[in-house]
Parts: sequence; C-alpha cells; structure tokens
Amino acid sequence: MRAGSAAGPATAGPGGAARAETARPLRDVRLCLLGFGNVARAVCELLARQERTLAERHGLRLLASAAGTRHGSLLAPAGLPPQDLLAAAPGGRLPQAPRPAAELLAASGADVLVELTVMEQDFAPLATAHLEAAFALGMDVVTANKGPIAWNWRRVAQAAAAAGRRLRFESTVMDGLPVFSLLEHALPDCRVLGFEAVFNATTNVIAETVAAGGSFAAALAHAQAQGYAEADPSHDIDGWDAACKAAALANVAMDAGITPADVQRQSLCDVPEERMQAARACGRRLRMVTSVWIDDEAGPASPAGPGVRVCVSAEELDIDHPLAPLTGESLGVVLHTDLMADVVVCERHALLPQTAYGVYADLLHLCRTS
Repeated sequence: MRAGSAAGPATAGPGGAARAETARPLRDVRLCLLGFGNVARAVCELLARQERTLAERHGLRLLASAAGTRHGSLLAPAGLPPQDLLAAAPGGRLPQAPRPAAELLAASGADVLVELTVMEQDFAPLATAHLEAAFALGMDVVTANKGPIAWNWRRVAQAAAAAGRRLRFESTVMDGLPVFSLLEHALPDCRVLGFEAVFNATTNVIAETVAAGGSFAAALAHAQAQGYAEADPSHDIDGWDAACKAAALANVAMDAGITPADVQRQSLCDVPEERMQAARACGRRLRMVTSVWIDDEAGPASPAGPGVRVCVSAEELDIDHPLAPLTGESLGVVLHTDLMADVVVCERHALLPQTAYGVYADLLHLCRTS
C-alpha cells in the first residue's frame, strides 16, 4: 500500500493563535470494484462522505483504481477519489469498454478487491473466481456477495490462507449488522450451537400485510412498491435468500460445510393466508424463520452435512419471542452459544445504507490491521 501526504487541520495554539499541525502522511489504499450497482455506488458515496474522517482519524485515503461490470469498466491505476469515480459513471454507467474481470484486476494495481457483483443462483462460480484471482494477485478482499460464502466457503477460505490474504464479508448475511465481527471479536472461545433468524424483509412485509387482512397479491405488490421485493420475488418468497444466508453463517460460525441446496425450504406461497391472520388474532406473529442446529444423530450421510440441520419455515412465534417484533425491513438472529447462552442481534433498518456501512467497516478493519 502506498503513502501520500496531506496537510493536517489548523488548531489553536497558545493565546488562541492558529497554527498548522505537522502534515500527516496519508496511506493510500487502492480499491478495485467489481460490480457497480446500487451497493457499490452507495459504498462510494459513504467513502466520499467519510473522506475527512478517514484522513484525520485513521490516516487513510481510499482510492478507486478500477471498476468493472458486464457492460463497462474504468481503469485508473493512479487511483480516483470515490466522488470522482461516481462523477465519471453517472447512473453506474462506466465509460470504458468492458474488460474481463481477471484482466481488470491484474491491471488495477489494487490493494483490495471490493466484490459487489450480483449473486448467481447456483454455485457462485464467477464471484468465487473473482476472489481467487484477487488472492493470487496479492489482494485482500471485501465482499457483500453471499454466493462464495454460502456455496464455496471452505474453498475460498483455503485460497485466502494459502495466499496469506484476508477476506471480510460482514454484509453478506444481514447488511451492516455485525454478526461475523461479533463472533470474531466479542465472543472469544464461544461455540455456536445453532441459531434462529429472520433473514428476509420481503417475507416480513408480506406476512405482516396479510396478517392485517390484506391479500397475498396486494401484500406482494406493496413489498415491490416499497423496494423490498424484486420484480421477480421468487428468490425471497421461496426461501432461497434465507437459505443462502443460513449456509453462509452456518459455514463460518459452525464449520457446517453446507450449501443452500442442503437447506430445507418452505415457500411463503404455501402458507395459507388464513394461518397468518389466525396467528395475529391469537397474539402470535408468523415469521419465516431460519433454524440451524446440531443434531448428534445426523451422520455423514445427512444432506445438511455431519451433525448440522437447517430449515427455513413458517413459524408462529409468541409475542415475547425475540424475533416476533421484527417487521418490515427489520432483521435479526438469536445465536445459541455454549459460554454466553443466547445472544440476540437485530437491526431495525436492513437497507442499502446499512449494506454499504458493512462494506465500509470491513474495509476499515483491513486497513487498520494491515
């Protein structure tokens, strides 16, 4: 990582006279962004907003040396401030012709790959290849793409270790909610025995709207209008999003060695509207809950891997259950541990700014510990 310099801020000296602090050299950290959609642009906006804090508090200057999508690219090995990258790519339209990811990575001279491409539905081969190429080039990696962690965790973890590089992925499961860093830094020596989670905002919105008397179709339209659901909402409604997040968290926290294909899924489409409404009438809340637990009777032939069971299903939660209050964009997880018993972590707003913050926090961690 290269160092530059910048003048420090003026401060008041004896008698109130202003004096200039000794110039503090800044460490330049160059980023290659693969994917330049909403998340990537939100990350750039956050980096631009935090430019002074990064410089004054951490001695850092984060620059974009490359960005790429399937439709365009931008290569600037000397590095651009994030706001300049945004200005050069209005609406995410990068000005140069698209380049193969491996070519862009090699030409970027970056210190860190920020992998923010859209997750493929099966096996995540492209994103996994991006991570492996970055490690081979001596880069650390931050990703919000849950695919490699859900489908190929052991493979990418081994590739990082073999190259002596680091991999951060806080935004893969619950946006910026610190789950992985909580386990890493705040719960030393705790063994995760299982967890329960509400991982998907779309199903929250639909279940709440139907429980209040609306139809499933109206609830889905509302979720799409609010931006929670995609035009094709099947990934959320059929439980694939939750399954990917479950696999990612179980792989990292429990060494489960599973993929989303191992997760038993129930579709919200298969839950009768009357059941959602009846649960509300009885003082309960129906949620699509992801449950992961260790089953001592599950042997090597178990589809979820040795000793681990995973399912996504509609559960009627008592009102005092810690996941019952999670509505709309709220997400949360109950971690069952051996030394700290149950630890509950939740966020009220699992939205784009929170995803961007998770990436920002991972970048800062890499920079502060290098």
